[in-house]
Amino acid sequence: MDFNLVVSTGRRLEGRCADELKYMGELVGMRIVQVSFTGFDGLLTGYVDGDPVEFIRRLKELVGSGRYIPRFVLKVVPVMMTVSTDLEAIVNAAVELASKYLGPGETYKVEVRKRGVDLGRMEIINSIASRISNKVRLENPDKVIQVEVFPTRTGVSVIREDDVFSLMKLNVKSNAQ
Repeated sequence: MDFNLVVSTGRRLEGRCADELKYMGELVGMRIVQVSFTGFDGLLTGYVDGDPVEFIRRLKELVGSGRYIPRFVLKVVPVMMTVSTDLEAIVNAAVELASKYLGPGETYKVEVRKRGVDLGRMEIINSIASRISNKVRLENPDKVIQVEVFPTRTGVSVIREDDVFSLMKLNVKSNAQ
């Protein structure tokens, strides 16, 4: 099954993280249909029933309000499309998503996280950038073309930098006032 979330946790905490992700899905009213081990320490993929970017927004709201603080879910990246791990398929997916989600004057950067594959990071970035006419901006771009490469499947998204859930970057309201 494909995935629309890439989830980071601590080493050997994958099982607890999977349970917590499902619980957080219940709390925000979006069901986590499946969580899979990737074979890489501290890394899971998940599938949320619905828009993964909306799921992240709700997670940030939940945790930011202090109603629930995750212990195992450290980071969640939304994925809009999955394709086979093949340079041409990845580039086509990125270009297709960019045509939908990247406005005419918007700047972007390509962010590649690859695991267990021989594809070169710069090869992926250059192949995508050569087919998108918008300006590249590495600092504070309007959008990020996020490419999550695994040995058989790759997830691609065009998102804002703050569309990623990161426990470390979130200001959590303390209930101890």
